[in-house]
Amino acid sequence: MPLATTSMMDRLVLWLGRSPTLGFAISRVAFCAAATWQVGAILGNEADFAEVSLLLKSGIWIWAAISIAQHSLTPPFGLLLRPLFLILDLIIFLTVIALCEPLQIAALGCLFFVAWSASDRFGRGAIVVIVACLMFTFMARGYYEGWSSARHLAGTDRAVDSLTVLIGCVIAASILSMSILEQRLISWTERLQGVGLSFQKSLEQFIIEQVSQLMAARYCAFLWEDADEDAVHCVLGDADGVRHLTLPQKQVDSLLGVTPREAPFLYATHSSRLLLRNRLGILRHERSADLADAVLDVFGAGQGSSFYVQAGELRGRLFVGTSHGWSPALLLRSLRIQEGIDLFLERHFFFLAWRERTFVEARQALSRDLHDSVLQTLAALRVRLVTTIHGLSTAADAPEQLAELKSMEELVTAEQAHLRRLLSEHKTSSESSVDLVREVERCCRFIALQWAIDCRLNLTERSMIVSAETAAEVEYLIREVAANAVKHAGARHITVSIAKVDEEILIALKDNPGPRAPARESYTGDFELQSQSLTKRLTKIGGTAYFHNLSMNSLISIRLPSSLPRSPI
Repeated sequence: MPLATTSMMDRLVLWLGRSPTLGFAISRVAFCAAATWQVGAILGNEADFAEVSLLLKSGIWIWAAISIAQHSLTPPFGLLLRPLFLILDLIIFLTVIALCEPLQIAALGCLFFVAWSASDRFGRGAIVVIVACLMFTFMARGYYEGWSSARHLAGTDRAVDSLTVLIGCVIAASILSMSILEQRLISWTERLQGVGLSFQKSLEQFIIEQVSQLMAARYCAFLWEDADEDAVHCVLGDADGVRHLTLPQKQVDSLLGVTPREAPFLYATHSSRLLLRNRLGILRHERSADLADAVLDVFGAGQGSSFYVQAGELRGRLFVGTSHGWSPALLLRSLRIQEGIDLFLERHFFFLAWRERTFVEARQALSRDLHDSVLQTLAALRVRLVTTIHGLSTAADAPEQLAELKSMEELVTAEQAHLRRLLSEHKTSSESSVDLVREVERCCRFIALQWAIDCRLNLTERSMIVSAETAAEVEYLIREVAANAVKHAGARHITVSIAKVDEEILIALKDNPGPRAPARESYTGDFELQSQSLTKRLTKIGGTAYFHNLSMNSLISIRLPSSLPRSPI
């Protein structure tokens, strides 16, 4: 069998299980054909009953056409008329079961679809009512005489039997299709839960592809709110691929403003009504002309289903283009898919947080070990320096070496204090605030001791209160710039200026080279930083910096936000 034919048969069989609409339509046509032949057999070819026979046959097919067409009615007329048509179908099929024995089995088969449709519309309690009516019909059969054929026609009997078998096959195919769909949904949900973090695409693209494949959708769009950026993003997947869309605020409000927010709903661009269930599970329609216009503008014409997604900090809504009509069964299926996606997202975010927490703990353990090792090395170096200083203190011919060694001892002591302070501050609350001016003054003193240069702070403000994380980042930047200035530019004097303007911190470091300064370019100008370590740190915290080559010295200006997200390392 060709692949296209196999795919068509697969879609036909699966369509029978999504909703009773198609199976009921096929069975109704088969039943009407059997009833038409049976009317001819009962009334015969007598002229007196010719008009009655024609009226009955016309009425049968008019009833079939109207019953099939009523499924295309949009809310609210569809919701109002569908119960009336179900009651009419129930009366007709029960009457046929009671009075016409040749059509009893065919009518019973059609009654299966009536019960299925009623359960979708009113719940499983409707099946109990239909079964009670059927039992009453069979109990009353002994009190009347059924219609009998004027003559038995072998062709009519075979045709009725064949159509009855066709109705039975449709019922079997529908039951099998329901089972296949249920199993596919269960397998899809279980497979989705097993994914965890092992997908190479973005989260929204992965969700769109999974839902589109499951529901055979024409398009699938995912709109979600970003709490950090206070913005709404939209990703659309269709025949042209997956792409990001930028929507105006009016369309965003229309697409996300449906209430109740958690309830799945069905929509169509040719109708201003939505079909959904309230919190009690009762079907109702909601007027939303703005949503229909927004769907038409963004996704194009057609019908579809939409359901809400909520997990952790993620809030969004999926729009899936389908062609199932106003089927209550599709609402139930959408609810099942919604629960599966919510469970997947909760599991995904849990694994993501667990992995990040594991990496943070590993980095912290490595950081503690590294700090302990450095502290031990500094302690040993300090002991050796003290021993050497004590040995040189008796010699009168080494005053310069003695001063240098004492300066190195002070540097080691300061570095030990700095490391211990970092370790103790790491255990305190990240919400603590410090005076940035005081911290930078201490940093300048340390730099002067570290590189044996003159490092001064040019005060512009008496006090600047910032978070401890921000102060630490500023200190690292100043120390890195000072180290580059001494090693690469031979700087002997560094002036640090710092100011806070609005929500930004401005830092300027000017260096004056010593007597053996390296050769400079003969021109001046502004350039981007060449230091990779500085560039990485600034990119990470959202800062910028420029190098200004002046005539006699160099100037580095840094601009960074006053609230910085510190790395957990």
